[in-house]
Amino acid sequence: MTRILAIDLGTKRTGVAYLDEDIQIPLPLETLHHDSVSSLVEQLALLIAERHIDRLIVGLPLLPSGEEGSQARLVRSVFEQMVSRGWSVTLKDERYTTPRGKSADPDALAALNLL
Repeated sequence: MTRILAIDLGTKRTGVAYLDEDIQIPLPLETLHHDSVSSLVEQLALLIAERHIDRLIVGLPLLPSGEEGSQARLVRSVFEQMVSRGWSVTLKDERYTTPRGKSADPDALAALNLL
């Protein structure tokens, strides 16, 4: 049984979604609100412990051209912190994962689309 947490990183809000591969039903979780990278990483550590997460998928925000911009550099720096904690982390192209139109929690749905 593998439990996966998908993460749509933002500077103030980070969407998260959960998947237990045995059940095969991805669930959006409550968006994390943070004012620093360290606050975000600590919140993620709590979620990982609570849900017994085996693997993380982090959205990499590439430009439409496929190149990396400033937001991708931020994601890579957080990714490095995750790896240094010993977490199993994979980066995934997140272009076009943000839902269009109105949504109760677009950040969580973007994370859900990563799964």
